[in-house]
Amino acid sequence: MTQPELTPYPENSPQASLRLIALFIVCDGDVAEGEIDILERLGILETLGADRDLFAQVFDAYCDDLIAHAGTSRYVGLADRDWVDGVLAGVTDPDQRRFLASALLLVARSDGYFADAELTVYRQMLDRWGLDLDQLGDGS
Repeated sequence: MTQPELTPYPENSPQASLRLIALFIVCDGDVAEGEIDILERLGILETLGADRDLFAQVFDAYCDDLIAHAGTSRYVGLADRDWVDGVLAGVTDPDQRRFLASALLLVARSDGYFADAELTVYRQMLDRWGLDLDQLGDGS
């Protein structure tokens, strides 16, 4: 695959964080309503300085970027390492990273199933950001 071209957002912006959430929700090929509802119910969108409308805009742009990235390929790797790295690069703030890592665990659990693709993306995120699960629980 080629280097990802993503809709440009400022580093650490709500949009950059929302794009990561969109990637995580889409990566297993199934967008579950519970995954989106939990974002509001737990105040994740509000904490990121966003609302459902902004999330919908970023989600749409993410899907457009994914389609453009796929080009004429018959296969789109929703959890492609280079693609995921491109999305992860938009979040550099350590506190924001820890918040997102914790939030995405809750999103993954919301549909009662942690898909293989979600696990792959989650592990890549922890690795790239130098986090482990212990750091998420104790706030360090």
